[in-house]
Amino acid sequence: MKYFYSFLMLLSIQFTYAQADILDKLMEDQKPKREFVAYTFKSTRVINGQSVEMTKKNALDFRVSHRFGDIAASNQDHIHTLFGFDQASDIGIFFEYGITDDLAVGSSRVKAAGPMTQLWTLNLKYRVLKQTKDFKIPFTISLYGNTSISSMLSSGDISTVNYFPKGYAGFSHRLSYLLQSLIAVKANDWLSLQLSPTFVWRNNVPMDDKNGMFFLGFSGRAKFNKRMGFIFEYFLPIMKPGIGGREYFPMVRGMKNAAYYPSIHIGLEFETGGHVFDVNFTNSAGMLENDFLAYNPHNWAQGQFRLGFTISRTFQLDKKGRKQKYWKAGSVEDPEPKTPAAAPKEGSPK
Repeated sequence: MKYFYSFLMLLSIQFTYAQADILDKLMEDQKPKREFVAYTFKSTRVINGQSVEMTKKNALDFRVSHRFGDIAASNQDHIHTLFGFDQASDIGIFFEYGITDDLAVGSSRVKAAGPMTQLWTLNLKYRVLKQTKDFKIPFTISLYGNTSISSMLSSGDISTVNYFPKGYAGFSHRLSYLLQSLIAVKANDWLSLQLSPTFVWRNNVPMDDKNGMFFLGFSGRAKFNKRMGFIFEYFLPIMKPGIGGREYFPMVRGMKNAAYYPSIHIGLEFETGGHVFDVNFTNSAGMLENDFLAYNPHNWAQGQFRLGFTISRTFQLDKKGRKQKYWKAGSVEDPEPKTPAAAPKEGSPK
């Protein structure tokens, strides 16, 4: 009889554990799944500056950017240059490859508009945090860094930034670096905001300037629909006034011909046929952070702003990604297109 009772006890314990497993499974299924926010920005760049968005795994992002000359800097030149269309202040070609959905590497070549031109860069970008739709994680954070090197010929003037002596010293003078934190929130379906604390280091600088500089970037996107939106950028130098001719809010204070003005960029972005295209107006002649953040003597109030554009296309290099031809159905922000039901043949039962 004792064996019978022992058997019943073991059976009861096993049944209790089975019920507990079923209950845990039901509770787990009832827990809401965490949903992450998608498309805080349309592209990996807002205008000139980086956004928190990443190039997807096994995808290659290719973009070409162009900045024309000043639109209205003088009453004579802007007519003869067709409001800057005859000039090119900067041209850039950018590549970025997604190693994972949260890690990307890239390279670029830009003409540049400052005293250090012909810039080649290598960059790394990593997303450390994603915003959730329930705002339990209230923002997305990405980290970005690059190394830039100039391939321009050395100047014979030792006082210039582009004087490169022979040997290691000359090579190091060509280098500059950038570190950036990108903190963004998608406030609702149509508004995204981003804060970009930035540090730029240049190995060789003018006599009255500093090697290391801090900047604070503000970016935004107001979406009209899934294909079009308004974009904005503003970069403010955070340093002691007077260094390198930099003063706080020189445009607001009505300062003309200052050595430096903060960068203000506005634009419209469009998605068309699988491409992301933006048209922008900016007082920055350059488009790489190492260049336009460090050197920008152009004042909106004096007509020293220019038209620019960027066109971007992402190529999915794996077989699975190549099947997602979203541009045939709509925007990349549309949900997965549903396969339409086949129409019944004539004579077949409906």
